[in-house]
Amino acid sequence: MKKYLFTYFLGLLLLCLGMVGCSKEDNNGPSVKGYLNGTEIKEIKVTNGATVSFKFEIQSTANLSKVEVFIRKGIGLGTDSQLFLRKLAETGDLEGTTYKVEGSVVASTDLMISVGAIDADGNITTLQLNALLDVSEFDDLILMDALENGTSKTFLSTQYGLLLFAANTAADPGAIDLGFVYMESNSNVKACFVSFSDFSKAVAYPVIGANNITLLKKALAYTSTDAASVQQQFASGTDFPSVLGIDAGKSASNLKDGDVIAFKTQKGKYGQILVKTIDRKSEASTNQQTIKIKLVVQK
Repeated sequence: MKKYLFTYFLGLLLLCLGMVGCSKEDNNGPSVKGYLNGTEIKEIKVTNGATVSFKFEIQSTANLSKVEVFIRKGIGLGTDSQLFLRKLAETGDLEGTTYKVEGSVVASTDLMISVGAIDADGNITTLQLNALLDVSEFDDLILMDALENGTSKTFLSTQYGLLLFAANTAADPGAIDLGFVYMESNSNVKACFVSFSDFSKAVAYPVIGANNITLLKKALAYTSTDAASVQQQFASGTDFPSVLGIDAGKSASNLKDGDVIAFKTQKGKYGQILVKTIDRKSEASTNQQTIKIKLVVQK
């Protein structure tokens, strides 16, 4: 029985090797190597404003008929539909079976740098390279003081710049970092961000996430240039005082237009919030106040 099993598995192995060999032989498209900032790599992280150099080296068994390089702003769902840069090799520039194209671009957003190569037999090869900023920035986010019926976007997921409802706290509490509270009758609180871990101390809301702690500090300036600068703003910041029975450092209280809050999430990501405007709605208790912010966070 062991002999038959050995023969069976040996035959199966040889069959698989044969299939792999055939698939390699069938792949006759051009070969492409891609380089970012001089290194053969498919993805790098860069700072805002950095120059990203790229290079593609193409080889083909058949003559090349077309090579096209294009750059789009954004990655994945955040990709801009409009081309940021497009470079098409003229037919006369394609000399036989090899071609090299290179260039550079300044990164003010995530960049997708791609190439497509077609040979005379119609075989196509593509390669995508990504240059990602080491921080994400989101602007004009508006949070509302918590409505009792749960229909207000009161909670913030800083990593993705998402504004969330109370229902989201049960669905994915680990994604939520803080919430917004406005207490018009308490001069020590008023407009206030609260770590999600302590939000139930500020508002009687059925939230989940007692272990999801976000530390908050008052910062002197807002910066979105790079991850290191964002982290430094937190290191040099000062704790907001304790309010609502919440420990110092877990809330940012009595906020005003232009204030900057540095934070560190439970997942160890540093970021900053710039308060753009607070709509206090005459501080009538029947109205729901809002806060408009700009946000930067490490990736």
